[in-house]
Amino acid sequence: MNHLTRILILTGVSLLLNCRTSVAQQLDHIGEKDPFSIHGNLSANIIGYSASGIDDRARPLALMLSANAVVSSYGFEIPFYFRFSDKRVDYAQPFNQFGLSPAYKWATAHLGYRNVHFSDFTLAGHTFLGGGLELNPGKLRFGAVYGRFRKSTAAYENAIDTTRNLNRKGYAVKLGVGSQKTFVDMIVMKISDDSASAIRVPGETYTPAESNLVTGINTRIAFSRSLWFEGEFAGSLYTTDVAAYEIEGLEDDPWFERLNRIVPVNLSTELLTAVRSSLNYKTGTFSTRLEYRRIDPGYRSMGAYFFNNDLENIVIAPAFSLFKRKLNLRGSIGLQRDNLRNTRKATSLRTISSISLSYNPVQVFGIDVNYNNYSSNQRAGRLPLIDSLRLYQATSNLSVVPRIMIVNQKYSHVLLLMYNKMKLNDKNESTQQYTEHDAVIANLNYSIGFNSSGITLMSGFTYNKLASFAMGNRAIGFTLGISKGWLGGMLQSGLAASLVTSGKTSDNNKNLTLNTSLNASWQINNHNSLRLNAFLIRLKPDEANPEPAFNELKGDFGYVFTF
Repeated sequence: MNHLTRILILTGVSLLLNCRTSVAQQLDHIGEKDPFSIHGNLSANIIGYSASGIDDRARPLALMLSANAVVSSYGFEIPFYFRFSDKRVDYAQPFNQFGLSPAYKWATAHLGYRNVHFSDFTLAGHTFLGGGLELNPGKLRFGAVYGRFRKSTAAYENAIDTTRNLNRKGYAVKLGVGSQKTFVDMIVMKISDDSASAIRVPGETYTPAESNLVTGINTRIAFSRSLWFEGEFAGSLYTTDVAAYEIEGLEDDPWFERLNRIVPVNLSTELLTAVRSSLNYKTGTFSTRLEYRRIDPGYRSMGAYFFNNDLENIVIAPAFSLFKRKLNLRGSIGLQRDNLRNTRKATSLRTISSISLSYNPVQVFGIDVNYNNYSSNQRAGRLPLIDSLRLYQATSNLSVVPRIMIVNQKYSHVLLLMYNKMKLNDKNESTQQYTEHDAVIANLNYSIGFNSSGITLMSGFTYNKLASFAMGNRAIGFTLGISKGWLGGMLQSGLAASLVTSGKTSDNNKNLTLNTSLNASWQINNHNSLRLNAFLIRLKPDEANPEPAFNELKGDFGYVFTF
């Protein structure tokens, strides 16, 4: 079998297998849909690379083929994606995921690979392979899913990680009443590993079977059009080893016996809770939110991927606008703590505050200002805290972005300044001289466009400075560029170059870097287009600088066919 035949076979297999869809179809209008259609694009790219003075960081020549297509039949849309490269590619699985969610009026079905969200702390978007149904007739809110949440994988020889993943299956049910504005949902989810596959194999890491039962209440109550409450409480009964020893003394307890029939409960079982609540108020020019959140240490759910746990925080976030919405202000301040069960060596108390301002008094001028401050202060937890190792820091960030935009029939002017200052302030006298640092980043850009000729000229200035105990760096650079449209905008071309000098502030060793880029695109017709990108990097250090000088050239030529 030659190389071309293998490519064609891989293309066909990938188009059949590497697919995924997440769109719900309205079956009540199915007669209005086209019986069959296909649209998408095919692209081919040739990538070139050359370097002198340094080792090559890429292959001299590479080829990449890709295809994106959407097949539609009576409103059902199934997208396909394929990419082939002559570079080595490692796959975690031989195919991607496919699924669809057809909908008819108040009923939605889920088939194949899906990710469904019932609430933040229960079933929260974890991908599963299976089926489900959601019904919302009137005030009834019903949802149920069942499937495989993790596929079992066997360890293989010479693998770096020989941990065996167990086959994980389960279900989740939601039953509630109300509308989108006011509702109460009760949710039950149970997911377990296949305990029969948790076998100790010599030479492999033993992975015990786990089980998880999560129950929760999720609600939203609207008191008026301007005031509403949102809240959720969830309890997660998590067993990390279903084969662990049972809890002594509870064998004859009827409640324990009933619970043990639903989910295994033993010495490895832990009950964890999570709660969130917020009171929200919003009018035409003012809004605010008061939020409280508490998540137990180690809280987890097999229906979600990740939680920031072991934290408790309260936040208030007001926002308002003035002068006919020309001035918009938004801010927040919050208090947070961890070590909720006093099991850590230290407790961290954090204060998080931010404020943002957007002012647009006239059409040609506007300015955005953002400031945030994050402070962390440690206190003794389970063990006494040594003052010299105590974390007591504050990090602040200020950004200012004024802009001027003038557009008329002949010209378009854009002047933009971006200024950003970041600082870490260590309030511990024992460590501040080693940890404090600050950075300044400033960019000034100006562009002018000539509407009649389609020419745009660009210029820019950049300044970066970083100061810390270990070192200090500074970089200053200039950028010039030009772009032009041809043939009524069907052909676009551009050329840009930047010159940057950088180095440590403690010595005179500097690096001079020249970056040049060339790009062009040609929309031949509705189906065919070409594009070209080229980049040249030249680094020239000072004579006293031991770093080598080098040149690096990268190029990309591509063709796209749209159908």
